[in-house]
Amino acid sequence: MSGDDTAGSTTTAVAGHPEPPRPAQPATVPHGLARAVLAGLDEAGVRWCLLRGGPEALLAPGDLDLLVAPADLARAVAVMAAHDLIRLASHGRGSHRFFLGLDGASSSWVELDLVTELAYGRHFEVRTNAADQCLDRRARQDDVWVLAPGDEFWALLLHCVLDKGSITDHHLGRLRQLADHATLDGPLARALPDRTARMLLAYWRAGRPAALPAVRRQLLAAWWWARPASAARRLVGSAALRTIERPLQAWNRRGAGVALIGPDGSGKSTLARGIESAFYFPVRRVYMGLWPSNETPRSTAEQGVRILLRPFTVWRRYLTAMRHRALGRLVVFDRYVYDALLPPRGPLIWLKRPYFQLLSRLCPAPDVVLLLDVPGAVMHRRSGEYDPAHLEAEREQYRRLRRRIPHLKRVDADRAPELVLADALGRIWRHYVERTAR
Repeated sequence: MSGDDTAGSTTTAVAGHPEPPRPAQPATVPHGLARAVLAGLDEAGVRWCLLRGGPEALLAPGDLDLLVAPADLARAVAVMAAHDLIRLASHGRGSHRFFLGLDGASSSWVELDLVTELAYGRHFEVRTNAADQCLDRRARQDDVWVLAPGDEFWALLLHCVLDKGSITDHHLGRLRQLADHATLDGPLARALPDRTARMLLAYWRAGRPAALPAVRRQLLAAWWWARPASAARRLVGSAALRTIERPLQAWNRRGAGVALIGPDGSGKSTLARGIESAFYFPVRRVYMGLWPSNETPRSTAEQGVRILLRPFTVWRRYLTAMRHRALGRLVVFDRYVYDALLPPRGPLIWLKRPYFQLLSRLCPAPDVVLLLDVPGAVMHRRSGEYDPAHLEAEREQYRRLRRRIPHLKRVDADRAPELVLADALGRIWRHYVERTAR
């Protein structure tokens, strides 16, 4: 099946625009969420099994490929939702259903690819109808269901030959572990056209794994000759849906907006960088500060011009953010127009108040607003720009914004950066989960 890399191709690139790779996962990822989901499938009475890698697949980066009985698919999807996994919209991908979740304990991402049939080829035209038999032969290892060794060998070999056109070192090692169980008696081998299964196995036993992809064309030709109508329907249907996949995904893949607010030294820039490197979807940072520290006017006239142009500057930045969100990117606003809700200081306060009110209402509310809350003394040590008393007073002013911004969430930023990041990621992901459930 086209499961290993299909999920990546449908999640990270948006509207044909190249994006940076996903955040790197640790070499060994704690699998608390994945284990919980698999246990949930058992509790719901779902017939399932891992397709590749055995129990060790839970420790490796990347997605988990699961075979699920078609009759149990609705219950499996309900288990995904119960564990805050969201479905990633895809079209023309056969029976594949892609799900994504955040393991809060490790701040790592769990990707699940659920399939209800064992089908291979670029458009899944090689339909083996062997799923039920393979599920009947599944085995229990380390509290998870896995394919029988012989079935996993054929499933992995066909995936490499028909889906990928090559055998990676990782898959080659797994195939060698399973090779002693490879026979022609399993349901997958019997589902192939005459002589093709025997030919594949002969190439493997002859120690010529590099030559196996060369058999791909012969195998596909034999399949088309045996089942031309079924293969043609699959190809036409899949190709048509993939042609319009990007437009269909646009609404589901729209990005979110997250505003980070707080006094200088509260850690906004550090957290923004952390989100940029750790979040699953592409991230763009947009600075929305109303009073840049380098904005020192040389004359009263220049100051007046800046005051008049400031609303237009803010909206130019916001429109940039809207474009990123339309392309499926998470936008992290470093500061926001809510800074104008703080009490004005200095001369002409009577004139500043209506101007500040205008600025504070210029842009729509972000999806998530995080207030980084840090004691004044700590912020002073971090930034050194203002004395602790001034920063503590400003901290209290930001705290009072909770009365005016109902969806504002306080984040205790007087902690290790990784804990603050985990807290922020969890709150952002909660928005994605709730949005999907609407």
